[in-house]
Amino acid sequence: MKVAFDSRPGGSAHRTAQYSRCLLQALRDTAGERDEILETHRPRRAEVFHAPWIEGAMLHSPCPMVVTVDDVCALTRRSERLRCGGVHLHLRHLALQRAAHVIVPSEDVAGEAVAALGLDRERVFVIPQVSDPTVAPTSGDPLIAGCQPAPAAWTWHDVGRATWRVYAEALARPERPCVSGLSRRLAVRTPRAPS
Repeated sequence: MKVAFDSRPGGSAHRTAQYSRCLLQALRDTAGERDEILETHRPRRAEVFHAPWIEGAMLHSPCPMVVTVDDVCALTRRSERLRCGGVHLHLRHLALQRAAHVIVPSEDVAGEAVAALGLDRERVFVIPQVSDPTVAPTSGDPLIAGCQPAPAAWTWHDVGRATWRVYAEALARPERPCVSGLSRRLAVRTPRAPS
């Protein structure tokens, strides 16, 4: 399987960058013989595209897209609508709705994503976020602070294997969007031709 992985957030000091770097290494460590990871945000010759951050989600992905969402509050808060004029936020929601699967760090975030964003629960996968093994954990660790801590048995190796399973699932059913009722809403908004 050829996976395009958007590694752009990996260069910053934000918790998304830490997650992106660790996940990319875990995917490399758990890849099969025929699996290939391309670090790009343009998934032209890939079978699956993974955006480990919301800003990397594409409106028109040429292949099934998987998006990691670590915080639904950022997508639903009023200040975000005012800052971006609403259009940017609406496009983020639309890109998430077009994803084949969405990965979230906890059941709480999964519930919020289903309720606030209208995502189909069967398309939302819970994969706990594990802290960076190269950084000593502290009580104020931003990766752990925003979500439930991962079970003690989970390692980045487990996260990598679980993510590869999500990719396989996205390839198995690439045609269905992640949103329930998306086609109904589009049908309501689409004007009918006069008879």
